This record gives sequence, structure tokens and C-alpha cells, in this order.
Amino acid sequence: MPAYYKNTLRGFISENQKIINNDLISHYTRDGFYQLLGTQSKSWEDSLPIIYDALAELYHCDKSTGEWGLLLEYPLYRLRKRIDLMIISPNRLFIIELKVGATEVGSIDLRQAEEYALDLRDFHRASHDLPMSPILCCTNLKKNYMQTIPDYNLQVQPVCVTSRSNLAELILKINSQASNCFGGFIDWESWERASYEPVPTIIEAATTIFAGHSVEDITRSEAENLHSCSQEVVRLIHEARDMGKKRIIVVTGVPGAGKTLAGLHVVHQTKDESNSAGRVIYLSGNTPLVLVIREALAQDEYNRCKANGEKKTIGGIRHKLKSRIQHINDFLKQYYLHTLNEPPFENAIVFDEAQRAWDHKHGKDKFGRDASEPELIMNIMERHQNWAAIVCLVGAGQEINVGEPGMQQWGDALIKNPAWEMVAPPNAVDGSSGTAGTALFKGGVPNSVRVLYNDALRLNVPIRSYRSERVSEWVDAVLEDRPDVAREISIQLGDYPITLVRSINECRKMLKTHTRGIRRCGLLASAGAVRLVAEGLGVSLTVQEKDKIAHWYLKPHGDYRSSNSLEVTANEYTSQGLELDFTGICWGGDFVREAGGTGWCFRRLHKTTWQNVRDQNTRRYILNKYRVFLTRAREGMVLFVPEGDSGDSTRVPGTYDAIASYLKDCGVAF
Repeated sequence: MPAYYKNTLRGFISENQKIINNDLISHYTRDGFYQLLGTQSKSWEDSLPIIYDALAELYHCDKSTGEWGLLLEYPLYRLRKRIDLMIISPNRLFIIELKVGATEVGSIDLRQAEEYALDLRDFHRASHDLPMSPILCCTNLKKNYMQTIPDYNLQVQPVCVTSRSNLAELILKINSQASNCFGGFIDWESWERASYEPVPTIIEAATTIFAGHSVEDITRSEAENLHSCSQEVVRLIHEARDMGKKRIIVVTGVPGAGKTLAGLHVVHQTKDESNSAGRVIYLSGNTPLVLVIREALAQDEYNRCKANGEKKTIGGIRHKLKSRIQHINDFLKQYYLHTLNEPPFENAIVFDEAQRAWDHKHGKDKFGRDASEPELIMNIMERHQNWAAIVCLVGAGQEINVGEPGMQQWGDALIKNPAWEMVAPPNAVDGSSGTAGTALFKGGVPNSVRVLYNDALRLNVPIRSYRSERVSEWVDAVLEDRPDVAREISIQLGDYPITLVRSINECRKMLKTHTRGIRRCGLLASAGAVRLVAEGLGVSLTVQEKDKIAHWYLKPHGDYRSSNSLEVTANEYTSQGLELDFTGICWGGDFVREAGGTGWCFRRLHKTTWQNVRDQNTRRYILNKYRVFLTRAREGMVLFVPEGDSGDSTRVPGTYDAIASYLKDCGVAF
């Protein structure tokens, strides 16, 4: 991933600035940003003299800096941003964000500068262990900025702030004082050639795809399984078209394996195809997921149009996106309540979280038809006389509500509709997840259904928790009463911290400490964890609060509506399918371990008494709630288990102590 301009510091100082500016313009145009070329070119004309003066001073003070590396406009495609300036000494990376003309320090600018360094640390192959110093240079800073004492032992040092006149002095000071903290040697040219392999969030991936960029630019090589899977889905859709078939294509995956990203990738790959070629739309019954993706896409497109001088309203953009990202209920209403006989515009659909499709009872309640959601969808798509395809994205252990029988009902629907065929990986039938002891679906697809097996449709590499691919295995072991296995796996989780605390204030403190840059944190709690109100956690994000859901996931640090404020918890219904960088999981009284007992207890609060849940389906839903919570974090999690209160029969301390003791046995740090 080359910088727009690279040279030694000495070479930069001796080169004509007009040549440098032309070089930057050439790369900028090649990167597809020609609409903003005039504005950007003017920006470089203003910034290059400032950079030149600072680096000339740096070289004048220490001639050895002449061989240091200099990079201008280094792209970070995950963030769709570029680092203004990088200086690479033999023992440190300096990541410099320039704010030309700025007289004050903005908190957003501080976080952005820090995020650049964190992004390199996590996703640049040569930077995983290198020391970094992010610097925010507000060129016209008028007063001294209160600096924290530098901690050179941290890989990513806290952001330092300076003016243009003190930039060279700051770089020399840091490099000198931190010289003993790194025992290696950085070859800046080798560093610049190293690969950038990010793992995007769902939001980052969606906005990149719909902005017209290639998703391959923002995903790492370890996600090759995801690329090959999505390509196989597109091939199977085209094959169904060419052969005139009705086909259900099932993609399975463990939590965090990128099922939604794979689905959006399929939509993107077919976006320019006509109806006859199989244009695909994305559907989901997950209201928060649909809301957040739509709003993120709308805001991104609005900001891009505004920057390009295009006059579009945010309302108009939101309306347009409804045709590409739809709630499954809206799709069904359209073709069962308004358009009764006509086929959909699309010959193919991607249905996310298909394992949560509802049963016959819900079909009767919602649409007055004694048919399950799979039957209704198949009946609608069957209106196409030539061909049709339904891509089902199916998650492991993600059914969390009554009326979600799992994958079995898709098989039942197929039995009633023999015109359809199913292509699926083996675990869609046998119900396994690929990890020992874990059932993926309740019963899987009935054996009587004819299935064309295709193992390329199984996503078996978790990419959400990019710091450790074994988090999902650890969660399985914890939930399945295998503490010895969980402890063994915990040793191999690497840089993915899981910490136990017994105070909600300590939980918040740890989350705020961990969440640097523009990373996100948030509190999660079960809808059945009603006694967490005693811990000050009485407000929870509900599915009905559409605007609040979008704010919770999209608003930045400093906005009280953001998840980062750690005031409002998201429950299983408002967190499933979405993700945060760090999560605080607030353990409730609905899923506990009794003191002196073994195994998990499933409970429901009735008035002032906890009652044991005996229905196997309901027990499965409760367990899956906690599976959802334990697999939402990309970088790490804090598990908050309350102390309880001996004077409150609904919060018996011994019950919570048993949970804490078990989690310690599973390898959770305390």
C-alpha cells in the first residue's frame, strides 16, 4: 500500500515543492478522488511549506535525520483516510496529523490522530510491535497545550500536541528520550512495502462497498474464506439463472465470521446487473442492524455529496437506500398485502440471520397465513417463472426469541415446495458448528430434504475478534460447562483481554481506558436481567427506539447518546448482528450458577421471585442471549458480575459469587 509520496528527509528537503505537489495530485487522481482535486491541491500548497520548514529545521539540528524515511499522504483504506505525514526514524514511527491554520485543539482531532496509530498497530503487517508517536500539529496554536507525561513504554504513545514552530523540537525530543525503549531497527523502505490487512467493522465495510470501492481493499488476507465464499454464492446465483432453477443457497458461520459482510459483498458484486442477470437485494429481520446500516450509508453518502458540491437531501438518500437494504417484514408486506401476484423486481435476495425466521404461528399473526416465514418468502420468489435464488445467511446459536425454530423449518418448507433445491455446507444439515460439542441449529435440515453439499459456503474463520480467532471457541466452552477447555483456550487468546470486575464503576473505568482513538465501547445486558436496575442500569435500548439505536451505534465520543457514554445498555435484540470494539457485559440473574451446584440455571423473575425455566426452547434462547453478548466485541470485553445484596432475595450474593468463581475457572482475569 504505497504512500502518495516517499523519500528520505534529505531528499524531500532538496526536491522542488511543485514536483512534489504534482506527484501528490497524480496519485490522488489515480485513487479516484478527482472531484475534490481543486480543494485538495490548494490544501497541499498550504501544508507543504509548513512541512518543509519543520523538517529543514529537524535536519539542521541533527544531520543523521537526513536518512530517516518520509511519507506523505499514506492511505488507510479501512478508515477511508490518509495520514498527512509520517516520519520513520530507525527506532520509532511518527504519525503526524496537520491542522493548517488551527489555533485550538479539537477532541475529535486528537482521537483521529490516535486512531491512525492504532490502525497501523492492528492492521499493518510490519507495525504490530513497533513503537509509535502520534502527533497533532495545530499550526497556529496560540497557547501551550497541557500535555500528559509521555509513556514511552506504551506501543502507541498518547497524542502529543504542538504548533508548527515546535514540531521539529518535539520529534527530536521524543526520539532521543525513547531511544532505549526499542531494541530493533526500522528499515523505512521495507516498512513502506509491507501489506495493510485491515478487518473492517460492518459499518466500515458497508459504507466502503456502497461508496463504490472494492471490499478487498479493506479486508485482510486471513479473510480469504469470506472472499471465496461470497464469490461462490455469486457463481451459484448465476448458475441458477443460466439453468432456470429455483435455488436456496445457505451460508453458515460461527459468530463474527463475516456473514453480513459476505452478504453485502454479494449485493455489491451484482449491483450493476440487470434484473435478468440477477440483481440482488439485502434483507434482514434484524431491525437494529437494518436501521444502523441504512443510517450509516445515508450519512456517508450525504457527506460525500456535500463535499462534491452535489445537492442531495438526507431524506432523499434514506428513501433510496430502502430499495437496497430492506427489512424482511417490509418485503413481505409489499408482496402479500399490496402486490399479490407480481414477482419481486429482484430474482435473488440475501436474507441475513435466516436461522431466526419465524414459524407458522407468527405467519398467521402477522399476515393471516398459516405459513412460516421461509414458506412465505419461497412463495413470493416462486412467482418468477424463469429462476430465483434465496441466499440464507445462518449464524451459529443465534436464535434468541420464541417463534424462531432455527434451520429446520427451511427444510420443512422445502419439502412442501419440491421445485426448489438447496445448496448448503454439511453443517446446515447435521446441525454442527465445527467446534466440539456445539449445536449450530435445532435439528438442522431434515434428512429427507435433498441437499447439494458445498463446503465453500461455510465461514469457519472468525474475523470480528481479529486479535484472536479462538474467542468463539472459548465462548462455546464457557456456555457448555467445559471450564478446563475454556481455561486452556484462554491462554491462547493473545492480545484479546477478558476481565472480570464486581463493580459497574470499575467496568466503566476499564472500558474508557481501553477505548482509544475512535474505537467504540458499550454496555450489554439481557432483557431478562431486570434486577440490574439496582446497579444503576435501569435504562436499556429497545427495538422500538429507532433513532436512539442509530445514535447509540453511530454518534461519536462526547455525545451522550453514543454507546461510548456507557449510560444505556443494549440488550440481545438491539445488539445482535452488530459489534463494538470493547464491550461491558453486565451479568443478570436470568443466567446464573447456584452456590455449591453445577451447571447453568435458567431463570425468569416473577414478581419478587426467580423461577426456574424448564422449557428447553426457552432455556436455549436464554443461553443464546449470552452467546450473542460474548461474541460482540472486536478487541476485548469486561464481564461485570454484581456483588449482590444479602438483604435482597432477588440478588443473593452467593449466586453471583458462583458465577464469578466459574468465570475465573474458565481463565477470566480478575
